[in-house]
Amino acid sequence: MIAVLQFSCRKKFKIYPSYGDFRLSTDTLFLDSVFTRISSPAYTFKIYNTSKKTIRLNRIQTNQGEASFFRFNVDGVPGKTFSNVTIPPEDSIYVFVEFTADASRLSDPVYEESLLISDESTIDTLLLTAFVKDAYFLYPRRYADHSVDSIQVGTYQDGTPIRVAGFMIRSDTTITADKPTVIYGHLGVAPGKTLTVEAGAHIYFHFNSGIVVYENASIRINGQLGREVILEDDRMQPDFENVPGMWNFIWLKQGSLNNRINYAIIKNAVAGVIAYPPNQNGDQVLEINNTQIYNMSAYGMIAIASKVSGYNLIFNNFGGSALSLQLGGNYNFNHCTFANYSNAIRNLPFSAVYISNFYQTYDNQGNETILVNDLTQCNINNSIIYGNRPVEFYAEKNENADFSFRLSHNLVKFDDPQNQFRQDYLDWNNPTYFSSNILNENPDFESTEENKLRIGLNSAAINIGDPSITAQFPLDIRGVNRTDSPDAGAYKHTDFDQ
Repeated sequence: MIAVLQFSCRKKFKIYPSYGDFRLSTDTLFLDSVFTRISSPAYTFKIYNTSKKTIRLNRIQTNQGEASFFRFNVDGVPGKTFSNVTIPPEDSIYVFVEFTADASRLSDPVYEESLLISDESTIDTLLLTAFVKDAYFLYPRRYADHSVDSIQVGTYQDGTPIRVAGFMIRSDTTITADKPTVIYGHLGVAPGKTLTVEAGAHIYFHFNSGIVVYENASIRINGQLGREVILEDDRMQPDFENVPGMWNFIWLKQGSLNNRINYAIIKNAVAGVIAYPPNQNGDQVLEINNTQIYNMSAYGMIAIASKVSGYNLIFNNFGGSALSLQLGGNYNFNHCTFANYSNAIRNLPFSAVYISNFYQTYDNQGNETILVNDLTQCNINNSIIYGNRPVEFYAEKNENADFSFRLSHNLVKFDDPQNQFRQDYLDWNNPTYFSSNILNENPDFESTEENKLRIGLNSAAINIGDPSITAQFPLDIRGVNRTDSPDAGAYKHTDFDQ
């Protein structure tokens, strides 16, 4: 009886036809760039009821009706056309919008439809716009049982293979620049094969994707000045422009060789490049030049007992280190800018540049163990090592292996007013490790927040480089001759106003 009485006392709200009693939160919804045949993320707008009564909208649909490339969810109801949509008094409803189109069916990559919202007296219009990109798609095979192809990237302590979703290229392959390439899962370069990337190519990685280069295999990224190769995540909305950790890495596994990266921009991954030890012949693992690496959740580059050389490199914004060289190896870097102005909480050893001759790992029983290996050489010349922490260069030595490095003619952030670091290899007056470096002076970067690391007219890096090193690398990353002023870093100084 009580339930019946309660039900009978409920107020019944009357629904009134709307006569221009609504407004939209926007007049245009721009869906940024969308890949052909791939669903966009969901975008939203709101429809407001401006009256004090519950209103009914007659119809919501695009000018294409059921043939529309757009899909909607209006106040929780999915579809493409909607009738008799109600909105409570002085309230609003959400409209979610998604888009999928086939570029081959479009005469123009800029695609538009008009969403029409009508009542008894008014038709309001919202313009829906998307830029549809044609692309090549590379992805692992899917099987009838819904499983996905995978590649082995290691083994667990008990010998069980570690596999990740991915696929292997088993012949020499070229990624071209005629249209973007989107990678799902991990692209593996099989032993003995080469993946070549043409100048101007643009590679997008879906979440949890990357490139893995196996033993005796190579990757050659052949960018050029003005036609850089861009490697980034496939979330093209502006909100994701600088978000780290959106894909995984370029992983050069042990024994990969003759990898070359030139004029590339790598951003928004977990780690830009992971370089493992060379083959038994000690061949170069990686030569990386004129390359920018930004916005990694862990490392810009981490090298383990590897052999790497590079010049005109620009790194910034990492959860860990810009450059981490562990377990020794052989390295040469000239005219580089290794910066880290990330908002992440970083304590040592996560300085902008970190080097060591050991590596902490675990044995088959799960016990922590320390591997040691000679650091045969590590030369960093005419470079800038800077960031927002007091100490942005840090080194750690294990006495059971050689530890040979030298920093010369660099601008370095190493602020130690309490003299906490008393190791001889952190004594900047020790000529075995250091020569002609400038500490803690202003690099005068253009904008670290925007990853613009040109140096200005007030930079302490001006003309502090070793001319003999600059003569070997006469052009900065923009192709500007710097021999008349051997500045430290990847850029010759400039007037930002010009």
